[in-house]
Amino acid sequence: MPKVSSSQLVLDAAYRCFCRAGYRRTSVSDIVEESQLSRPTVYKYAGSKEEALVKIVRTGLEQAAEAARAAEAAAPTPEEKVLAVLTVKLDVAVRLWQDSPAHAQELLTVSTAQAPELVDAYMNVLAGLLTSALSGDAPDAARQAAAVLLTFTRGLEDDLRDPDAVRRELRAGVRMITLGALARPTSSPA
Repeated sequence: MPKVSSSQLVLDAAYRCFCRAGYRRTSVSDIVEESQLSRPTVYKYAGSKEEALVKIVRTGLEQAAEAARAAEAAAPTPEEKVLAVLTVKLDVAVRLWQDSPAHAQELLTVSTAQAPELVDAYMNVLAGLLTSALSGDAPDAARQAAAVLLTFTRGLEDDLRDPDAVRRELRAGVRMITLGALARPTSSPA
């Protein structure tokens, strides 16, 4: 079994602490205790709890962006590409809700506040993938449809107590929105 780096041990411990107690109630002392490493080691690899959160967010969003790219590339149709990308996005939130039902909303809010540039970059990647998936048939509507799809998915992330129901809603919403976005415009009467 490969050895886990001290840096990863610290960030994993910070994530567990954030999930268990929430961001606001977690201290660096909690991370030190959870990691079973020395305080200087925790500070070396995480810095403050704010820096630890940003590092966790960066890693998670980079992995999610890569997964979204791979999912989009593997899907055969525009609708399936859109669903694949948005499923990756939804799964990030589902995992957080499963890891921390009591603190997921706080962690999502704090992550956005502490690392807005990382969240924006991730959302731009997703918007680009969605626009690309839809632009072949409807280039004018693709960017707008991508924005609507991302907003729709963000709304689904507000209550993830039943992930299977939310995934069904995602599939239905993607179908409706992409059908509208991919529909050929009809000529309007003069």
